[in-house]
Amino acid sequence: ETPNNVRMEDGDNTDQTDSAQDALSSLTVEETNQEDNADGNSADNENDTSANPPPQAQPFSFQFNQPPAAPDNGNDDDDDDEGHPDLDLVDQNEFLSLLPKSLLPKLDKLKSLHNAREEIMKEYLLERAKLEARFGAMMKPLYEERRKIVVGEMDEVFQKEMEEEEKRKKTPSGETDEGGENNENVDVEEGVVEEEGEREKEDEEFVKGIPQFWACAMGHFDVISELVTEDDVDCLEFMTDVTCDDFPDGTGFELKFHFSPENPYFTNTVLTKRYEVPNLLTEDEPILKNVTGTTINWKKNKSLTHKEVTKKQRKKGGRGAGQIRTVTKRERTDSFFHFFSPPKMPKMEDVLDEEEADAVEEAFDFDYDVAQAFRGHLIPKGVLWFTGEAADGLDDEDLLEGMEGVEEEDGEGESPFPPPVPGNGENQECKQN
Repeated sequence: ETPNNVRMEDGDNTDQTDSAQDALSSLTVEETNQEDNADGNSADNENDTSANPPPQAQPFSFQFNQPPAAPDNGNDDDDDDEGHPDLDLVDQNEFLSLLPKSLLPKLDKLKSLHNAREEIMKEYLLERAKLEARFGAMMKPLYEERRKIVVGEMDEVFQKEMEEEEKRKKTPSGETDEGGENNENVDVEEGVVEEEGEREKEDEEFVKGIPQFWACAMGHFDVISELVTEDDVDCLEFMTDVTCDDFPDGTGFELKFHFSPENPYFTNTVLTKRYEVPNLLTEDEPILKNVTGTTINWKKNKSLTHKEVTKKQRKKGGRGAGQIRTVTKRERTDSFFHFFSPPKMPKMEDVLDEEEADAVEEAFDFDYDVAQAFRGHLIPKGVLWFTGEAADGLDDEDLLEGMEGVEEEDGEGESPFPPPVPGNGENQECKQN
């Protein structure tokens, strides 16, 4: 039919009506042919399923560092190509909601197995702590005897043994040796006689103990030696022993540095450094809970960590302008004894930028590495570090094993221990050389 609102212009109305009807008929025939062709193609596709198989549901799968993909429900999503957020940004409950329900009871069972293992590990750590304490107690008498030798308390025993050895070397006159020849007829070269005479003179000067035993041992361990200055060596000569006591439950240890009462530098006879490490007996990266040092009571004008510097200043303005006054400042100096003033643990409310946080982490790492150098190397193998044999038998990788904070630095002479925070009376303008 012709629409009622069609307007006819410039021609016979009857002829125009016939032409419109013919055009409508032609359109109807073309639409019918297109529908027939579509039906035929659909039938052909249904018969030929091998060429174009129907789509199947995608299996459930995981992606590395991403939450599991939800099963494909056939709906197209324009955001599929954007990927999923990292697991760290996905709430645990949201992650579990993406898992098939059939996995949930299996995960619950795995968690119960994990909890059972944790209980066994707790028992293991307690038993290991007892074992460490048992064998540590067996080693203490050996360390105590070492201390006596180092400080000279057993010198009389060694003198007596040396005298007996000299007597055995001297064969009585007229007695034959193993070759059957008379010793009186043995020609001795003049140079040999003189050499023996010089040795006897040297033996007359019996050295007390082993001077600078621990200072020398520390000097052969790079991580520690870079902290020790020449002035420190004079003070360390009075160090008589270094010991380590592990906590009974295996959650930390305490280093003790023993000094002679004759030490002219400070009044303390023992300097301690205490480390609380809950996972000390595991292979995981150590977690420092707390570190406690010792306040050193320096004798007058004997401090090795600070020095007093006297400067003259001229008053610039105001009353008494131009007058010169003398000002004494306390400046920080490089010294091994800063080791007993550990870095401060940041408080929860402290806000640190990235650079400050890295500096604090580096300071704690180095501090712990020094502690482990004493605990794991110098204390159990003191004599080998004194002679240098321990250093010769280990390469750099062996020494740095388990010491994550040790890194090579481009600068030299800069103390790895941070200066104290402002407000404690230290001169913050004075930089370390």
